[in-house]
Amino acid sequence: MHPISLQQARALAIHSQGLAATRNYKEKAGALSAIEQIGYAQIDTLSVVNRAHHHVLWSRVGGYQIHHLHELVKEKSVFEYWAHAAAYLPMRDYRFTIPRQEEVRASDGMWHGRNPDLIAYALDRIRAEGPLMSRDFEKNSVRLYFGDNKEGWSASAISHTLFQLFMEGELMVVSRKGFQKVYDLTERALPANVDTRRPSREDYIRYLIRRDIRAHGLLRASEIGYLIKNSAKDINRQLIQMVEAGELMALAVEGGAQPYYAFPSALETLDAFPRERRIRILSPFDNLLIQRKRLEELFGFSYTLECYVPKEKRKVGYFSLPLLRGTEFVGQADLKADRKAKVLWIKNLVWEEGKAELGHLWKALASSLKDFAAFNECEGIDSEVSLPDWGKKILVWNPNETD
Repeated sequence: MHPISLQQARALAIHSQGLAATRNYKEKAGALSAIEQIGYAQIDTLSVVNRAHHHVLWSRVGGYQIHHLHELVKEKSVFEYWAHAAAYLPMRDYRFTIPRQEEVRASDGMWHGRNPDLIAYALDRIRAEGPLMSRDFEKNSVRLYFGDNKEGWSASAISHTLFQLFMEGELMVVSRKGFQKVYDLTERALPANVDTRRPSREDYIRYLIRRDIRAHGLLRASEIGYLIKNSAKDINRQLIQMVEAGELMALAVEGGAQPYYAFPSALETLDAFPRERRIRILSPFDNLLIQRKRLEELFGFSYTLECYVPKEKRKVGYFSLPLLRGTEFVGQADLKADRKAKVLWIKNLVWEEGKAELGHLWKALASSLKDFAAFNECEGIDSEVSLPDWGKKILVWNPNETD
């Protein structure tokens, strides 16, 4: 194994995640490049600040605007499907979702039992009428189709059916209205030039390995194919073959016992990463943070999204966002965008040990908060927590006030 320092390992991971100054993603084209680099951007329903998929891209892409992702979907450059969770994926990777589609199709149902009558009904409606949302399937129209004696129908039942067809690959999400999915037949939604050949098991496993290592720079075997069932043995077997063929190399990271795997080209860039002075405010669902055990072992950063923690047990706050500076996590900020008042609220701010006394970090955070407020369409920043006088001066901001 080739030895590298912990600092080099962190730098490689940050660079590969598109979170280093060396990355130069800009606007819509940059958003597509970022998704292709990190593999996917997770979709989440929480909207305390702008939703996760937009936040993930904003953290990486200069000049990112929410409409950029919508346009990429419309242009069929990206699509929605399942990675480790619901996500936007690059269209070039479509064929590698086919194994998951087949697994779902062969099962009794995705979380809920399959309803053949509702499946036939949903497909008939969409085939005849074009793209539809779940709310387009009104109860009265269902009764017209099935008759008044049909039991067991509900709004949730049709939603489950549409999601089942989506996971089976029969339907695709072609747009969203608000946050509601608009479904169409896959045969109509897929671009004509998309490769739809079913990958072999070996091709699929190689894809997972290459995608994940490209996205993260270096990974342990157990960290590849995150949350993909029944893949560990095949991944381990393929890793050995790829190392023997020179496609990958094993790295010994300072202080660790288990090998990490990386592309050989990683060694050429290990010492070429410039220092970064700004602070990046990351989404709780950022690709860098998804695997919490890896995050703690590689970066020494323990993080919990506390919206799922009882209020009395929270240490930072409901929606704490990690603060990354260069290759180091320096703290967390519990933020909330009050869209009606157009104010970004600092509900809590917790620095890592020894960081609160560093004035340059406060200044870097102030600059990042102003950018983050603008991203969330807020025109001011205010704080619910006590701040030192010099910290308050740079953090509490109103663009209409002069310095």
